[in-house]
Parts: sequence; structure tokens; C-alpha cells
Amino acid sequence: MDSSSFRNLPDELLEAIVFYLPPDATLAFGSTCRACNKITYEPLVWRRHCRQRWHYWQDKDDIDERLHAPPVQTKWRQIYNERAMVDKQALANFEALLGTQQYRIQRIEEISNFGYGIKDLFLALRDDTPDDAEDVLARRYYANAVLGQLHRGTALEKWARVQKRQMVALEEVLGAYDLFVLTGKRGDLSDVEKELDRLAAGIRARDPEFDALSIRVKAIRVAKYLRSEQLVGNPNEHDYHALRNNFISIALFDSVHSSLPLQSVAIYCAVARRLGVNAKPSNYPYHVHAVIEAPSDVTLDGKRREDSGELTPESADELMHMDPWRTSDEVPRDSLTRRLIQMGVQPPQHAYHLGSTSNLEVALRTGRNIMNSVQEVRQNQQAIGGRPSGQPDVDAAWYSMLWSMMILGDSNPNQTLHRRRQVLPYLIEHYQTHFPEDLSFIEHTLVPMFDSERELHVLMHLITAARKADQNKKAPSPRSAATSHLRYKVGQYFHHKRYPYEGFVIGWDVKCSAEDRWIQQMRVDDLPRGRNQPFYHIVADDKSVRYVAEENINILEHKPAAPLMDLAGRYFNRWDDEIKAFVSNIKDEYPDD
Repeated sequence: MDSSSFRNLPDELLEAIVFYLPPDATLAFGSTCRACNKITYEPLVWRRHCRQRWHYWQDKDDIDERLHAPPVQTKWRQIYNERAMVDKQALANFEALLGTQQYRIQRIEEISNFGYGIKDLFLALRDDTPDDAEDVLARRYYANAVLGQLHRGTALEKWARVQKRQMVALEEVLGAYDLFVLTGKRGDLSDVEKELDRLAAGIRARDPEFDALSIRVKAIRVAKYLRSEQLVGNPNEHDYHALRNNFISIALFDSVHSSLPLQSVAIYCAVARRLGVNAKPSNYPYHVHAVIEAPSDVTLDGKRREDSGELTPESADELMHMDPWRTSDEVPRDSLTRRLIQMGVQPPQHAYHLGSTSNLEVALRTGRNIMNSVQEVRQNQQAIGGRPSGQPDVDAAWYSMLWSMMILGDSNPNQTLHRRRQVLPYLIEHYQTHFPEDLSFIEHTLVPMFDSERELHVLMHLITAARKADQNKKAPSPRSAATSHLRYKVGQYFHHKRYPYEGFVIGWDVKCSAEDRWIQQMRVDDLPRGRNQPFYHIVADDKSVRYVAEENINILEHKPAAPLMDLAGRYFNRWDDEIKAFVSNIKDEYPDD
């Protein structure tokens, strides 16, 4: 069909044709004739392309507002072109970081600086890279590293706002912890917000007269609905302290909607707030409740204030308590007071514990809960061995707790610096071991906290050393006659002969190069071949980096399990069934392995 044929078609048909075309084909179609070109400039065309290609946007894009505005008010084609250019630049940076260890951290930072909108691209790189790609492991690992930095950066920003006493929604305060352990496609802050909106709409749909009810009845109806949908509580109370119970997105989206009382109350309060019920978490010890406050003009039972006589703040008409984790019934104030007395809480403190708390206190309490859950997981690992299944990543959860305590400080501002000094060494160690790509967070978040403090010099030295290490080429360790006695190569998979773990080789020394103190502590000289045998840098299946004598390595030739395959992407491109080993992605450091 020539261009003259298109000119004879009505605009409605041309619009229908364009509706089914992808962006590149839309541009090609527009080049066929003037009428077609005019159609391809229609804002509706490029709004559709934007909505179909990208799910995630930055706050500054005001995407929801633009989508609800008339299409002609937004330059959708320009927005599409700008976003496509950002994706192109981010992808070019990503390809570069896959090729060499040099500037890898810097390139991850540059990609993250493009903003949250690149999440769609990196979800596709992580989840849609085919298994037979030459660099499948590296591509998935570093795509996930970029996503992790995007998520953690958002979390730190939310907590910083809470610490400054700025407005942040309760579900965002708690959801920030989830951003550290998020692995699937659902569960970030926008997903949580949409799910809570959906639940609130479901309550209204079930009861068309809901808005006419009193606050007390509404509060009870919300709890009944959430419990009927099994979205609050814990069906396995013996698993009370399970790590997954600390995360609001897991409670909302996992098939088993288990949670701690705090997370159940947070879900309840977020949904209730969307329905006009002023519900907040309480300060109650050990078990958080929801506190529902009456509006300024009516009581909880819907009576006008001038008809209700004088009310005190703790009056049953002013305040009620709910425990959606356990029941959909209102919790009598008297029973809560009796339990406080049994705990030994003095009467002057009762009002504090029965009243609502701040988002800062909720965040700090969540951090303490995560710390307790992680410690319990680690104790169980030591007792029974192996990594926990069906749980969030333990190291990522611990990292979330450390960062939250660092940023939020203490509920007593006078104790904040002391708290930060306590947390600092643990945070730095965890960053260096598990999240070296987070150097910019150390640089831009920690340094201002310790400005003019004694820790500043240490932090600046750490940053300078890390930047230099990232910018310099790795010193190559080629094979030669002097290394001919090494039995193993980078990329080989093994089982430790003396200890129950597996791992893979990421480096080697022709003999033990550890400090004498470590050699003595590990009794290296008591080994049959002593300190002069080759030693290998390895990554174990518990994610630790270790130093292993050659005589303790027993090579395995089957493909490693999924957890090790995920870890391997930091160093390797793929697993090769023919050579029974990983294909190296650190050739700049070990060129002959």
C-alpha cells in the first residue's frame, strides 16, 4: 500500500491502526504521509505508550495527576522520548559495569541517580534475562544490585523525613524496612499504597451505607473485614517471632498473611484512615493496639458534642482501642488498664501507654523487633545448620535495622549521637561485607551525621580508600611457572572437607598470606601441608568470604543450588556444564582462570 492509500483513510481508522502499534512502528507509520504523521502526534497515542512501557515513575513526574488531566495538557511524546533516553543511558552504563570491576561502584551510583523510574528496566534485566545468556548470572546479580540501591535510597529518605518530624504515612515508615528485603515484583511503597486503597474500596463496596455509620461501628467493621480476609493476625502463633512477620508487604501479598501485632495494627490504621477513621498505633507494652480518636464535632457513637455533655480525653466517647491481630471486637479500656497494673506500670504512666504513639516510635519499635527476629534466626541456624527457607534475607533485614537505628537515632534526641556511635561499627562492617555498592550512602548520609565528631576522620579515610579501590584497575594475578602447583582455579565449586559448607573459589595465593595472628588462631601450621600450601579466597553458601587451605577443598562437579547461583553473579557470568565450573567475570584480576 502506498502513502496515497493512507491519505484516503478516515482519521478514526488511522487512530485505530496506531492504537495497536509499538513505539518504533508508530514513528515509522508517521513517516508514510502527512495524515499519518498528524495522528502519531496525538497525546493519547504517547500517553498509552508511556503507560504500557513504564509502571514506575518519580514523584516529580506527577504521573497520577497527569493521567487524570486532559491528554492535551501534557507533552506525552516528549515525556516518552525523555524516559526512553534515560533508559538508554542507564543500559549503556550497566553494560559497561558488567565488563570490568573498575568503576563498578561508581557506575551503579550513576545508574541509581537517574531515579526510581529506571526500576522497570532493571526488573526486566533481572527477571527476563534468558537462562542461556552468556552473562546471565552477572546480569541478574547486578540488575538486582541496582534495584536494591534504588529501594534502600528511598527507605533512607523516608526515615530521614521521620527523624526530622516531617509528614510520612505510617505504611511508608514501615514499608521502608520492606524495601531492604524486597525480591519480587510486588511489595514496594506504591504497591502497598494501592493494595491498601483496594482494601478500603472493598469495605465500602461490601457495605454501601458504610459512610453513614458512627466511628465506633466503622472501626469494628474495618477489623471484621480485614480478619475475614485473613490479612491481619498470625495463623501460626508458635511462629510469632518469624522474621517475615516484621514486614508489611509480606503480610499483604504473601499467601500466608502472618504478621506481628504492630504490622497488623499498621495495616488496620492505614485502611481505617482511608475510610475516615482516625486510627493510630498505641504505646502499649509488648503488644501494639490501635487507638481510635473521635472527630472534633461528634463522639465515637455519632452524637453531636453539644448533646454529649463534658467529655474527658480518656472518655469512652472520645477514645477506643482495637486489637485486630486477635479480634474484631473493641478492647475495653479497663482490661488494658488491668494488664498494665499486672505488668507493674505505675498509674501516672497509664495514659501514655493507652494513647497513640508517633511514627518515629513505631519505626524504632519495628527496628528492635527485626533485631530480635534476626538474632533468633541466627541462633536457630547455629543449632540446626543451613539457611532458613521461606524467610526474607537475614543480612538484608539486619542491614535495614542498622540503617533505621542510625538515621532515626533515639526517641530522646539527647541520646541520638550515643545511639549512632553504638551502631556505626556494625553498619560499616555490614556495608563492607554485603553492600559495597552503597558507598554513596556512607558518603552522603553518615558523614553529615558525624561532622565535627571524632568518627569523621575514620569515615573520610574509609570513603577515600573505597573510591580509590573502585577507580583503580585490579592488580592482575596471571598463571606462571610459580603458580603451577595450584590445583584449583577461580570458578570451581567445592565442599569443605572438615566443615559442613559449600562454596566457590574467587581468588588464590601461592601460599598463606594471612597475618601471623590469624595463622596462629586458625592453627594453620598444624595442617599436614602447613602454611606453605596454596590458599584460596572463597565465598561460602552462608554468604561469608573465607580463606581455605588447598588440602581442605573437595571439588564438586554438579550445578550448585539456587542460593549459591545467586551469589555467584557478583564474580561470574554463568555456570558451564562442560567444564563443571563458573565462567569468570573477574578476568581483569585473574586473567588465566
